[in-house]
Amino acid sequence: MKLLNGCIWGMAIIVMGARAGWAYDSYSGGAEGGCIDCHGDFRGSTSLKGTIFPSSQNHEMHRGASNMATACNLCHSGSSRTPVYTYTSNGTVNNPGLGCSGCHVGAGLRRHHANNGVTLCYDCHTDGAPPAESVKPPYYNTVDTKAKNPGNTVLAANTNENWSVGDFLGLDNDGNNLYDLADYAIGPYKILKLNRETNNIRITWLTAGGRDNNAVQAAQIVTGLGVNISPDINIPGVGLVTNSYVHVGGATNSIRFYRMSAVVP
Repeated sequence: MKLLNGCIWGMAIIVMGARAGWAYDSYSGGAEGGCIDCHGDFRGSTSLKGTIFPSSQNHEMHRGASNMATACNLCHSGSSRTPVYTYTSNGTVNNPGLGCSGCHVGAGLRRHHANNGVTLCYDCHTDGAPPAESVKPPYYNTVDTKAKNPGNTVLAANTNENWSVGDFLGLDNDGNNLYDLADYAIGPYKILKLNRETNNIRITWLTAGGRDNNAVQAAQIVTGLGVNISPDINIPGVGLVTNSYVHVGGATNSIRFYRMSAVVP
C-alpha cells in the first residue's frame, strides 16, 4: 500500500496616475468617505468588522516594535503625517512610497471588496487578475516591516500575517474571499497517514477550515484517474484542521493510491 499526497493547484500593483482614479483617496477620507467608514478609526482597538488589535490600537499593531514594526514613512506622507493615503507615501531608502497599497495591493483589495458587495472602486478601476495569494506584496520581507510571508500557515502570534488578536486569518491578497489557510493557492492540503482498521483504511489529511467539497479519491496506479470514494466533505471553522475518512473495504485491495480532491473556488 502506498500513499500519494494530494495537491491543489493552486499582487502586481496597478497604479493610476491621478489621485482622482482612487475611489478612496485616504484612510480617513473626507466628504467623499474613506476606509474609516467601514473599518473604523485607525487608532481604535477594534475594527467595525470585529478584528481586535494588539496593544489596543490598529495603528500600534502596524507601528509597534513588538508587533509589525513598520517604518512610519511607508504609510505617511509629508511632514504633517496626515492624511494617510491609500496609494502614496513618503517611502524610505529601501521602499518606494506606496501607502496602504504596499501591503494591501490594489487589484486584490478591490476584488475582495467587490466579492463582498462593495463595488465603488470599480467605478474607476478595471483590474486584470490579481497576483496569487502566495505573491509577496511590495513591502513584505523588507527591512522596513516585520510583515514577511503572505502565507499565514503558522498559527503563532506576530509572525507572517498573524498580527491581529486570536483569529490567525491573515489577508485575502488575491481577493477571492478566502483567507490564507482556507485559500487553496497557499494553504496546506496533504494526506498525513493511512491506518488499517480491520478490512478498512482510514485516510487522515491536513486541510483548513472553510474549505468545502473535499473528497477522497483512489486509483490503482499512481498515474491513474482518481475516483471519488467519499461524498463531498465540508470543513467548518478557520485555521488548520485534521480530518479523516474511512474507506470501507480498502484493506482488501492489493494496492491503492489515495489523494485529495476539492472544488476550487
